Amino acid sequence: MMRITIIGFGNQAKSWSQNLKDSLFPVKVALRADSASFESAVNAGFDTTEIGTEDFYSGEAFALLTPDHTHHDFMITHGHLIREGSVIIYAHGYSLLKHEFQIHFPHLRHVLLAPKSIGSELRKQYEIKGKLGAVYSLEHLTGNTDPVKNWLFELSKALGINLGPYPTTFKRETQADLYSEQGLLCSLIPYVAKEMFSHLVEAGTEPELAYFECWHELKLIVNAMVDKGPQGFFDLISPNALIGSEKGYERLMTPAFQSNLKSLLTEIQEGSFDEQIENSDVETLRKKIRSRWSEDPLNKTFQKISQENK
Repeated sequence: MMRITIIGFGNQAKSWSQNLKDSLFPVKVALRADSASFESAVNAGFDTTEIGTEDFYSGEAFALLTPDHTHHDFMITHGHLIREGSVIIYAHGYSLLKHEFQIHFPHLRHVLLAPKSIGSELRKQYEIKGKLGAVYSLEHLTGNTDPVKNWLFELSKALGINLGPYPTTFKRETQADLYSEQGLLCSLIPYVAKEMFSHLVEAGTEPELAYFECWHELKLIVNAMVDKGPQGFFDLISPNALIGSEKGYERLMTPAFQSNLKSLLTEIQEGSFDEQIENSDVETLRKKIRSRWSEDPLNKTFQKISQENK
């Protein structure tokens, strides 16, 4: 079976590497010689190689699992030296869409395999044999794609994917991923929880109770949504929750909200979000958001409860 070289050793790369190793799928980890993770990868028992060496370039398949913004520099430096016909796997379509690697490096086979999970959950669900979904694309391959597809499905299975992988395109995966982050996962959920927590505490509710209601229970509710499906979830909840759900739906899902939500997708589709990314200082933004949350009562309550229950 064709071995895969995992480029990087961050959360996603580490989970890919460990899952594949445990599944006895042939895997190698590739890092810069000066990487702080090099020794960690060796100590974890991985076959480890240095990026840019003859051994590295001899690989037949690579998973580019460093952050998206590093992919362009990597491909400019190493792409032309990777041997013809090698498979390059992307776990997210953004960097290929932005830089058109399939055009600039036509001697390589560019493939999408995107697990729909953050790195820590990819590992956790593998260990507990939970449900893991993924999508894939072979749209940039020519000729007989069956050998790559069959190998990709074996790789997917070894990663622990048991929902799919389902076919899509680089563009659709990228747009869906960005939209879900902006409209729901990384904005609406944490910030509505923050606002509701504040309302409850201001009304005299104990912070610990407000934390459980607005943050901790999110995981339990989402688990029920995923396990039961949309209809099954609403069949499951209590009469009070059902009546309250309909009231919240009617009160909050206003035309203005729906229009604002749709505008996020429109900006992604039209490319204006790409411009925002280009003009953003990510580290400054991260510091700003960390500062916003560091002294927030919801965060402090989380830290208190976590400390008490170590």
